[in-house]
Amino acid sequence: QSKDRRLKRQNLMIKKYADDVRPEDEEQILVRTERRIRSVSRLHAASTLVRNLGVLFRMMRDQTFTMSWPTRAMILGALVYFLIPTDATPDYIPVLGYVDDTLIVGWVIKRLAREIERFKFHSRPL
Repeated sequence: QSKDRRLKRQNLMIKKYADDVRPEDEEQILVRTERRIRSVSRLHAASTLVRNLGVLFRMMRDQTFTMSWPTRAMILGALVYFLIPTDATPDYIPVLGYVDDTLIVGWVIKRLAREIERFKFHSRPL
């Protein structure tokens, strides 16, 4: 049951950020995310987070790949959560600071599994 509660809480967090994001916010979110990914990628413990963020980031940046606005908003919501240093577990706490980010981004990856597979197929070399 605690897993169900955790999933509901994660869903509500992403929904809150996704509902607040607007299409005109997209570029600024992506620029800030790219910078933050570079700084976090130096932390070995955050390798899964960085890999998952990279997939979502590439999906957003690929001008030839189309996604619905709700899908884009969900990704942007996860990226905004990642950008906020004082989220559920503050990022300045060594190692533990990125646990919540990893869970939230992982949840979005899981929710968008079909879209991610479609993106991988779309972006593979011929």
